[in-house]
Amino acid sequence: MSNLIILKNLHLKNFKGIKELNFTFDRITNIYGDNGTGKTSIFDAFTWLLFDKDSQDRTAFEIKTLDSKGEAIHGLEHQVTGTLEVDGKNVILSKILKEKWTKRRGEAERHLTGHETLYYINEVPVKQSEYKSKIASIIDESLFKLISNPTYFSMNLKWQDRRQTILNIIGDIDWNRVITYNPELKALVPALNDMDIDTLKKSIAARKRKLNDDIKSIPYRIDECNNSIKEIDFDALEFRKRVAIGEMKNADEQLLDTSKVNDSLLAEKDELYSLKDKMKDIEYNAKIEAENPRKLLKESIYNIHDKKLKIDREIKLTDISIDAKKKAVEDFQNEMNKLRTGYKNVAAEEFEFPEDQTICPLCKRPFDEEHIEETRKTLEENFNINKAEKLKKINQQGKSMKDKVEVLNTDVQELNEKSMILSAQALEIVADLNETEDKYQNFKPELNLESNIEYQELKSQIEQLELKLSQPKELNNQVNDLKDRKKKLQQELEDINTQLSYKEQNEKMKERVAELTDQESALAQQIAQLEGQEFLCENFIKTKVELLENSINEKFKFVSFKLFNTLVNGAVEECCEALIHGVPFSNANKASQINAGLDIINALCNHYGVEAPVFIDNRESINEILDINSQIINLVVSQDKKLKVSNIQGEVA
Repeated sequence: MSNLIILKNLHLKNFKGIKELNFTFDRITNIYGDNGTGKTSIFDAFTWLLFDKDSQDRTAFEIKTLDSKGEAIHGLEHQVTGTLEVDGKNVILSKILKEKWTKRRGEAERHLTGHETLYYINEVPVKQSEYKSKIASIIDESLFKLISNPTYFSMNLKWQDRRQTILNIIGDIDWNRVITYNPELKALVPALNDMDIDTLKKSIAARKRKLNDDIKSIPYRIDECNNSIKEIDFDALEFRKRVAIGEMKNADEQLLDTSKVNDSLLAEKDELYSLKDKMKDIEYNAKIEAENPRKLLKESIYNIHDKKLKIDREIKLTDISIDAKKKAVEDFQNEMNKLRTGYKNVAAEEFEFPEDQTICPLCKRPFDEEHIEETRKTLEENFNINKAEKLKKINQQGKSMKDKVEVLNTDVQELNEKSMILSAQALEIVADLNETEDKYQNFKPELNLESNIEYQELKSQIEQLELKLSQPKELNNQVNDLKDRKKKLQQELEDINTQLSYKEQNEKMKERVAELTDQESALAQQIAQLEGQEFLCENFIKTKVELLENSINEKFKFVSFKLFNTLVNGAVEECCEALIHGVPFSNANKASQINAGLDIINALCNHYGVEAPVFIDNRESINEILDINSQIINLVVSQDKKLKVSNIQGEVA
C-alpha cells in the first residue's frame, strides 16, 4: 500500500450528464457550481474509477447520460480517466463502460444485450483482475473511504466498526495496567491470568445461575427425604419379636414332648398354652399402652428437632443475605462518594476561551472581533451544554445509587428484624426440645395388671392346670395344631423383621437431610462470593473505560470519543460516539462535523502512514477548516451555472 496519493487530473466523458470535462487538481482545489451542475459527480467519478461505486458507497447508481424523459441515451461510451501521483510516480487509470448490441438471426434490428467495462493502466489494456490488483496495491478500499470523506467514519460506519477502528489506533488496555491504576481490583488477578474480563463475567454468571438452580432444588429434596421416613414404633416391634421367638421355642418344646405324653396331657397342655397366650396378649397390650406416652414423646422430639433444623437454616440464609446487602451498601456508598467528588470537580470547571481561537492556525493573522465573539459564544455554549450533561449524568447515577442504598438498607433492617424473631423462636424451640428429651429419658412405663380381672382369672387357671399336670398323656391329635401355630409364628416373625429393616433406612434419610442442609448453606455462601466478584468486574470495566477514553482523546485535537454508556443500574455497555466539545457528532452543526471528520482523518493518516485526496462537500457553509496534510478538493455551491475550478497552491482553504 502506498504512502502518499495525490489526484492530479480527472477526465470525464459522458458520465452522469457531464458530456466532457477535464479537471486539473492542486494541493487545494475549489470546484464551484450551482446545485445540480455536477460537483458531487466528480467525487462519484473518482470512486467509480477506483472501486466501481459512487461516493455514497453504492454500486447501483446511474452512470449514463439521461434525456429529458429520464431515459438513458444509448450508443455512448462512458469514460473516466484519472492521473494519480503515487509516492512521487504518475499512474494513469482509465475505465470505459460500453453497451453491447447484438443482432439476432432473422431480425433486422440490433438489441441491447448487456454492458462491458474496459480497463487501462498507463493507457495499456488490462484485465479486470489486474486492474483491481493495481488499485489494491495503491490503497485499501475500506481505508480510502475513511480518509477521503470527513463524514464517512461517523455517519456511515456501524458503531462497532468505529469502535474497533479507534481501538486499532491506540491498542487495547492491558489488564495489568487497569489493576495498577485501581489496586482495589487485585482480587481479580488470579482469574485474569487465565481469561479476559468478558469471559470471566460470563463464567461468573454461568456459575451463579448453576448455584441458584442447585439451591432452589434443595428444599424439595429435603421434603422428599422427610416423606421417605417411616412412622414406625421400632421398640414395640422389638418387643413383639421377642414374644414371637419365645412362643416358637415353646412350640418346638411341645413338639419334642409329643412322643412321651398321652392325649389327655396334650389337651391339658394345649389349654395351658392357650391360657398363657391370652395372658401374654394381655401383658403385650398393657405394655403397648404403657409405652404409648414414650412413643408420643419420641415423635415430638423428632418434630421439634426438624423445626430446629429448618429455623437454623433460615437464620443462616438470612445472615448471609444481610452480609451481602451490607457489602453492596458499602460499595454503593464508596461509588457515591466518588460521584460527589466528580460532581464538585465538574461544577467547579469554568469556561476558558482558548487563545489559539483568536488567530488563524495557517496564516497566523488575528480573526476579526465578530468572528472571535461568535467562536467564543459557540465554544462556551458547547462547554455549558457538556457541563450540564455531565452534572445531569452524575446526578442520575447518584440518585440511582441512593435509591438502591435505601432499598438495600430497608432490606437489611427487615432482615435484621426477621433474624431477631427467628433467633427468639430458635431459643424457644431449644428449650422445648430439652424439656421433651428429659421427659423421654426419664420416662418409666407403669404396668397395672393387679386390677385386671381377666388377667387374674387366667393366672389362677394356669396355676391350677400346672398343678394338675403330673403325668404325660398322649398328644397325637394335637401335633398338627402345634405345627400350624409354629408356621404362623414364623410368618409373623418375617413380617416383623421386614418392618424393622426400615429403621436403618430412616437413619440414612435423617443423615441425608443434615447433608442437604449443610449443602444449602454452602451454596448460599458461594453465591454471595460470586456477587462480590461481579461487583469487582463492573469496577474493572469502569476503570478500563476511563483509561481507554483518556488514551484515545490524546490522539485528537478537535474531537473526543465516548466508548461506553453507564446504565441506570450502574453497569456499562459498549458504544462509540464522536463528541465535539461534548456535543454528539450527529447533533453538531455542519462546520463542526467537517472539522471533526478532518481531525479523525488526520489521526487515521498518521496511524496508517497514508494520505489520499479528501473531498469536502458543501464547503461554502464552513468558514475555517482544520489544517491537514492530505490533498483537499472543496465542492462549493455558487451561482455558477457551469462548473468552475480554482486551484490554490500553498494557500489556506
